Amino acid sequence: MTPRTACTAVGELLCKHYGGQFLPAEDILDSNGRIIVQKKHSTLSELIRHKLVTPEESQSLLKITAVRNPFDSLVSVYFKQRFKYRPLLRDPGSWVSRSPRYGRRMKYAQRHSFNQWFFRISYRRLIRRLLLGRPSMFEDYIDGMDAVLRYESLERDLKDVFRRASIPWKADIPVVNRTEERPNHDYRSFYSPSAAIIARFIYSHDLKRYGYKF
Repeated sequence: MTPRTACTAVGELLCKHYGGQFLPAEDILDSNGRIIVQKKHSTLSELIRHKLVTPEESQSLLKITAVRNPFDSLVSVYFKQRFKYRPLLRDPGSWVSRSPRYGRRMKYAQRHSFNQWFFRISYRRLIRRLLLGRPSMFEDYIDGMDAVLRYESLERDLKDVFRRASIPWKADIPVVNRTEERPNHDYRSFYSPSAAIIARFIYSHDLKRYGYKF
C-alpha cells in the first residue's frame, strides 16, 4: 500500500470486516536486520520477488492502491518525521531502527524547516527528473494494480471498486493514525515559492496523470 494514503485505516477495515491479513505478516529483514519488505508498504513486485505470492496467484486477486496529492503527502511525511515518529528513534526494536536511511531523514527533519528538509530529500529526485524524464512518487505502488484510488476521495472510490466487484460494503473506513502534529492542513502554506516550483517540476507526471495541482 502506498505510504500516507490511510493504509492503516484501510488495513484495519479489511482485516476486521473482510477477513483480510497483511502480507507479509511482519517486516522481512535481511541478514543485517534491515527491512527489505515492509508489512504495510510492500509493492506487488516485492511480494512476487520474495515469493510471498506467485504471478499466477496475483492474477486472481483484486489489487488496489491509492495516490495522494504529492504536495500534501510531502508535508505529511515531514511532520511524521519531525514529531510523530520521534520516540521510535530511541527504540532499538522499532521499524525506524531497521531503516537507517529513514532514521537519518527523521533526524534532519527535527532540526530543520520544511523547506530545508524538502530540498535535502529532493535533490536526487530532481536529478532523476532531469535525466530520466518523469519520476513518480507512486510508480512502484501502482505497478500491476487493478484500481488506483485517490486519498482525497478514498471511501467513495473504495465503495465504487467494491460495488463493481460485487463486494458488499460492511463498514466505513475508520479514522486512525492521523498526523495530529501537523499545525494546519493547508499544505500550500508550508512551501516557499522556489520549493513549490521544484516540487511541481519533479512530480509533474503525477500531477498531470492524477489531476492534482498546487
